[in-house]
Amino acid sequence: MAVSTIARVHTLGYMLEPIKVRFRKDVKMKMLNITLDASEGESKMLPRWLARILQANGIVEAQEQDMGIELLRALSREKIAGEQLTTVKHDFYIGLKEFISRQQGANRDRLMVSLQDIVTLRLKKIMDYASRLRGTSSITPEIEQRLSVEERVLFRALYDAVSEFRGYMLDGDERESMRRR
Repeated sequence: MAVSTIARVHTLGYMLEPIKVRFRKDVKMKMLNITLDASEGESKMLPRWLARILQANGIVEAQEQDMGIELLRALSREKIAGEQLTTVKHDFYIGLKEFISRQQGANRDRLMVSLQDIVTLRLKKIMDYASRLRGTSSITPEIEQRLSVEERVLFRALYDAVSEFRGYMLDGDERESMRRR
């Protein structure tokens, strides 16, 4: 399955997750089986998609982790780890892309540069892991738990391509290398 397809499905789940919001105004509304009754200053858990709409209209303030800070932390961990692949949350890029899409100007540009840096670092490490593995299993649980959903798709595709190439080059028989998969 394509990375974009997997990401779209997981983005839906991400937007359905509850986040904590603080109400800036009194709100009383009922719409589409959603009842919202809150006073100014009150905190509640709301689905992320609803929090985004209310936040855009100045009704709530979302109280969630700043993904810009999380990106810088992840980038720092990745650099310090050397050749080791660090762990990112399964929805790391989904949350990051959603966060960046809401930014503007120089802040957005700075975040995009950091995103490119971490993607490049992790891509090199994932390629290295995929090319070193041999055998019937394409991904070990240890590696899988370190990857985002998008990186898992990438890893499997790289592993399959490397295995096919290695089998063809070393065995000299394309059919035999495909049979092992």
